[in-house]
Amino acid sequence: IDKYIAAIGGKEKWKQIKSIKMEGQVEVQGLEIPFVVQSVNSKGTRMDAEFQGSKFIDITTPEAGWSQNPMAGKATLQPLSTDELKVKLDELDIQGAFVDYKEKGSTVESLGKDEEDGNEYFKIKLVTKNQNETVYFFDLKTNLIYKQESTTKQQGQDVKVSVKHFDYQDTDFGVKMPFKLDQGGMMLVTKKVITNA
Repeated sequence: IDKYIAAIGGKEKWKQIKSIKMEGQVEVQGLEIPFVVQSVNSKGTRMDAEFQGSKFIDITTPEAGWSQNPMAGKATLQPLSTDELKVKLDELDIQGAFVDYKEKGSTVESLGKDEEDGNEYFKIKLVTKNQNETVYFFDLKTNLIYKQESTTKQQGQDVKVSVKHFDYQDTDFGVKMPFKLDQGGMMLVTKKVITNA
C-alpha cells in the first residue's frame, strides 16, 4: 500500500487535494458521450453528461443523492435509494481510498498473489466504513492498481463490477491518476483534470 501511495504522488500531496474537476468522455458501442465531474472532498460530487439531447446528472452529498438518467427511466432528478447512496458515499473521498485508510475507518486484508495477462498482481481487499467491499489488484512491476472488483446492488440484484485502470498520467497537481477506466464494454476517458480551482 505504501509503495502504491508513493507511486501515485505520495500521501502529503493527495491530502492537499480539496476539490477536483474532471472532463472527459464515456466511450460505449462506438459512441462518445462527454462528461464533467466536479467534486469537493467529503462534501459533494456532481456528474453531468449529455447524449442526443438527454441530460444525465448524478449528485451525491453525505446525507443524500439524486440521479437523472433518461435511459433508466429517470427523466428528472430522483432521490437515490439507501443502497444506491451507500455505494456512492465512498466517491466523496477524492483523496484516494488507501490514503489514511485506517483513519477513515476502512480495513484491509491481504489476499495474496494472482496472475492475469502474464503479469503478477498482489490482491488487497478494502472494506470502507460504509461497508463497501472492493478487491484491488496491484501490479508488482509498477505498484499501481491494475484492476478493482466489487459487488453492487442493482434493482435488488447483486452485480459484480470489474474496472481496469489504464493510462496513468500526472495531473496538473502532480499526482498520478488513471485517465482510462475500462468497465467492460464501457470506457471512461479523462481528458482534463483541474485541482483545487
